[in-house]
Amino acid sequence: MADELTEDDHNLSKAERTLVYPVLSRRAGGLSIGINLNPGKECNWACVYCEVDGLVRGAPGPIDLAVLERELDEVLGEALDGRWQAAGETRDPREEIKDICIAGDGEPTLSPQFEDAIEIAVRLRRRHQLDATTRLVVITNGSRSGQPATVAAFEALSAADGEIWFKVDAGTEEGRAAIHQTRVGHDRVVAALVGATQIVPTWIQTMAVHPHSSIDAIGELIREAVAAGAAPLGVLLYGLRRPSLQPGGEELTAYSGAELDAAGAALRAATNLEVRVFH
Repeated sequence: MADELTEDDHNLSKAERTLVYPVLSRRAGGLSIGINLNPGKECNWACVYCEVDGLVRGAPGPIDLAVLERELDEVLGEALDGRWQAAGETRDPREEIKDICIAGDGEPTLSPQFEDAIEIAVRLRRRHQLDATTRLVVITNGSRSGQPATVAAFEALSAADGEIWFKVDAGTEEGRAAIHQTRVGHDRVVAALVGATQIVPTWIQTMAVHPHSSIDAIGELIREAVAAGAAPLGVLLYGLRRPSLQPGGEELTAYSGAELDAAGAALRAATNLEVRVFH
């Protein structure tokens, strides 16, 4: 019988390994094999909706790359053996592994081994003959997009037909302060989006949540970035699904399905981009 994964439980502490974990992801469309470069739960932001228990402001130290490679090899092998395949599913398990995603418990581009992790993911995807079916994805807040080490890593990701999901949850500096507990200037966000999309295929990832989200302001920011030269693939719009474990998280309420659909329609109209809505 397959081990059960649900979209409502992404608790990495339940993973059997230290750096690699399987989740059932709405945005991936199925099984996502995650890589966590922040096992100490370090991040330079503290998003009010974050579900990481014990989040620490700061940057992660080095990880053991040999452990990462071994764990990813094992988890991909178990996935191909059908460990997390739904009961009664008859498709090739290879089709079920939607992506290898570098995300985890903090901002992955802060890791001094970010590019190394991409290289390991590329190598293991090839070893398990998943190049044709499994994407390589990095979820990032974009705060280090212009750093030379990040640029080099994004170039390596792009060369492997990978993509990034760039977090844009607010369209104003005040909105970002409320949602991310950090102040990021408007011009800096626009420049980061322009720079990232010129290096690697980029989806904008947007969390819509009451009382902080302003879809109109987000649409305006994206429109401005596109006018400045950004070329995002589109927007991945999603709502609150799991409880926040951050101060202030108790004040959040989820968008209804109808509200998410309306927000998606508004973003399509404002940006003329593809917008995928995930309830």
